[in-house]
Amino acid sequence: MLNSFNHFRAIAIIFIVAGHSFYVNGMVFDSFFSILIKNLISGGTALFVFISGFLFHYVFFKKFEYKKFIISKAKNVMLPYLVLGFLPIFILVYKGSEDFGGYFSPHGDDFFSMYIIPAIKYVFSGRFLTAYWYIPFIVVVFIMSPLHMVFIRKSLVFQLVFVFFLSLIAVFLHRPVDNIEVFQSVMYYTPVYLIGIMASIYKEKVYDFLHGKDLVLLFVVLFFASFQTFIGDIGNYHKKPFEFGGGDLMFFQKLILCFFFMVWLNKFEKYNNRYVHSVASTSFTAFFLHPFILWFVGKLSGGSLAHDSWLLFSLFVFFTLVFCIIIAKVTKKIIPSYSRYIIGY
Repeated sequence: MLNSFNHFRAIAIIFIVAGHSFYVNGMVFDSFFSILIKNLISGGTALFVFISGFLFHYVFFKKFEYKKFIISKAKNVMLPYLVLGFLPIFILVYKGSEDFGGYFSPHGDDFFSMYIIPAIKYVFSGRFLTAYWYIPFIVVVFIMSPLHMVFIRKSLVFQLVFVFFLSLIAVFLHRPVDNIEVFQSVMYYTPVYLIGIMASIYKEKVYDFLHGKDLVLLFVVLFFASFQTFIGDIGNYHKKPFEFGGGDLMFFQKLILCFFFMVWLNKFEKYNNRYVHSVASTSFTAFFLHPFILWFVGKLSGGSLAHDSWLLFSLFVFFTLVFCIIIAKVTKKIIPSYSRYIIGY
């Protein structure tokens, strides 16, 4: 894998953990600056999706075997999702929802309606822990891989037109309410995934065209984040699929940010740092584990660890990542043959 995209993975997981850590740190967004920072940090999932699309082409395209690909993803993605999700789903369904903030209520008095149906809904939506909605979504994306292979083989003109119209839909569709509608997430993020694929297909042309334009890309990112802040929109855009809610500025901002990191990090292709690589290699484990830390700290501190301190917020994100890395490394040391299937590393 390209070293720069290894660095990119490390940055992406920092964005994701930070974006989920605002409220457990009691951050207050009542000024232009604080809202601007929130708008810049939020939406980090798009970075992960872009990277996934890029790597799908860069790593799997030439020797793609659908059955082998799906089995691999089932073992390395779906299995740790089910293992780590078992306890919170069990608590939500069988022990009551108060401790975890339950979402699905029983629709009857029989065993199937009270327990089985809610459990199935939690598994297929990921709505039992922060960020876990991403796994059902990305699994659907993996299942759609034959369509992505068709897309890769199409002409550049077709790819550009197709992605343009999908992006137009995504901008007005927005992300789903509570991230619960998997197929709305698929519709929203598919153009980002396909653009990631195209970034791999035409990576040399992208690097040549955007060479030396890092600051321009960063300025565009700041423009979108500032404009979003100016008009009073905070964080990600969520709504029901057929309601009108205007355009999703976060979509554009994070897409440009993806290209900024792609081009900027390419300058450090030969740079190796073991700490950065530790964050990158354990990024999926950090994705799986950090919601547990957020929940635990939230409960331990009565809902909020601190009160509106950017310093404490930064330290919290840092130590959360460190803790996840330690767990990943220790687990890998103890059970090297099975750790990937349990924690994704």
